[in-house]
Amino acid sequence: MKRSELIFNLITIPIDALALLAAGGVSFYLRGHTFTVFRPVMFVMAGQEFLWVVLKIIPVFLLIFALLGLYNLRGTRRFIHEFNRIVVGTSLGLVVIFILFFFNQAVFPSRFIILAAWGLAVVFVFLGRLMLKLSQQLLFSEGYGLHKLVIINGEGMEAEIIQKILQNRNYGYQIVADLTYSPNLISDLESLYAAQQIDEIIQANPKLAEEANLHLVEFARNKGLQFSFVPNLFEVQRNAVELNNFKGIPVISLKNTPLDGWGKVAKRLMDIITSLICLLITLPIFLAIALAIRIDSRGKIVYSALRGGRGKDFRFYKFRSMYSHLSVGREYGGDEAEKMRQGLWKQSARGGEDGPFLKVKSDPRVTRVGRLIRKTKLDELPQFWNVLKGDMSMVGPRAHVLDEVERYRSRYRRMFSIKPGIFGLSQTAQLTWPDLPFEEEIRLNTYYIENWSLWWDIKILAKTFYTLFFVKKPEEDY
Repeated sequence: MKRSELIFNLITIPIDALALLAAGGVSFYLRGHTFTVFRPVMFVMAGQEFLWVVLKIIPVFLLIFALLGLYNLRGTRRFIHEFNRIVVGTSLGLVVIFILFFFNQAVFPSRFIILAAWGLAVVFVFLGRLMLKLSQQLLFSEGYGLHKLVIINGEGMEAEIIQKILQNRNYGYQIVADLTYSPNLISDLESLYAAQQIDEIIQANPKLAEEANLHLVEFARNKGLQFSFVPNLFEVQRNAVELNNFKGIPVISLKNTPLDGWGKVAKRLMDIITSLICLLITLPIFLAIALAIRIDSRGKIVYSALRGGRGKDFRFYKFRSMYSHLSVGREYGGDEAEKMRQGLWKQSARGGEDGPFLKVKSDPRVTRVGRLIRKTKLDELPQFWNVLKGDMSMVGPRAHVLDEVERYRSRYRRMFSIKPGIFGLSQTAQLTWPDLPFEEEIRLNTYYIENWSLWWDIKILAKTFYTLFFVKKPEEDY
């Protein structure tokens, strides 16, 4: 850990303490001055006495935060992970308070204060850490505290994308070298380490041989460097393993997705609730888009077609974004549309005619309104109905056209072991990386299937909406 990161971690402790103190103070004020509107205050504690109780509780929260690793954070961390730990830490602190004080009002005057302080603590601690993170990023922009990074690129697009992202100093990196693997790589790294004292290595070629990776790992460990790598498809699944013992013989088994059993039930319940809420909230938007499509071009407002799903194909709905006579399907453009679609395969941004599916820049079949609703993903709103029906999920792999699915279904059947989703890791990645390679999409979807959790679904949905509305996206027109 760099000295600047150590300093920021030390500063975080008093900032957290002040945030927790503020949460207690505000909740005490709200209980005394606003809560009386709903019910009378039966027990009153002096402010000084309450302050003393809060000061005794704060060290408990700080200890929980420390056990969760909230004071051992690197400047290159993803801030969303820190927020998750804050929520968990304050929730565990709430449990401790309930155990100690909930049934003793002589010590703590109000259950309302406990619950309000919990919510305010999450907000205030998060805001305090956000200010520190922004201060740290300001120092990064001036070149202070950056992690010196070496990228081992090999071949493929992965290294190019990683390098493009990490050139933004807000991530906390300074790329000091971009090397291609060769027999002399370790000696080159030794020279680089001696000259610049590098901090991290990212091996960005998923096709690199295992022996080569082991040499890089050995070098990184001997030098005390952080080592990261882009996994291949099999390595993505290695963390979903369990060790069995058959009469002394160790056997490693690949576990199936956590979506089996109760996971499937929990995900379905979440899908029903969230799709109903989204349908109700977006109803005015439905009407506005329907009117815009009707004015812009002739034809049906909603486009429907078969898509590849889990176990069986299903009828898929979205707002029509193409001219009706150029939309594939007998009830739309028929042979004319199919002929034009086949002609566009040569221009596909996903590998041309041999690519896994069709993706065309500046697609001539798309209407003016279609370009807008595609860019904002508003064309996918009718898929909430697919989720409510049970054909799709809110989060999962992308649903592709049938004839495109046949190009890769046999090779990537794992993608069809769960329902396709409106949102997902690959869909979110494509918002900022429109040319996401197909193999990368498969890796992301495989990782999701192997590591699913309900909390992860919630994070993916939150990240998708944040990216849609607050992150600047590339200008590519698909």
